[in-house]
Amino acid sequence: MPRMLVLTDSETAAGFRLAGVEVREAEPETAQAALEDVIVSDAYGLVIVDESLIADPNSAGERAMRGRELPVLLSMPSLGAAFAEADDATEYMKQLVRSAIGFDVKLE
Repeated sequence: MPRMLVLTDSETAAGFRLAGVEVREAEPETAQAALEDVIVSDAYGLVIVDESLIADPNSAGERAMRGRELPVLLSMPSLGAAFAEADDATEYMKQLVRSAIGFDVKLE
């Protein structure tokens, strides 16, 4: 049965692992090769790619996908790409946690 994998950076990978998702870490320099390895492995039905690593995974994986129907490649916006300022990302995460559990969590 095909599985799901998230291709992302090491910082984001921890959150996906905590959620029980299979993760492969990569740096921007190695992301293309990692994506091609995942595609040719035939082990995954869905590969979610962090757009901070590869902006357009469908174009990047086009050569490896020739003759294959799976995996489906899906681009995932990264938190860093979505927010220009760290405070905006922090506020977004704060609101997200508050809406999920009903109160703020502050770690120092």
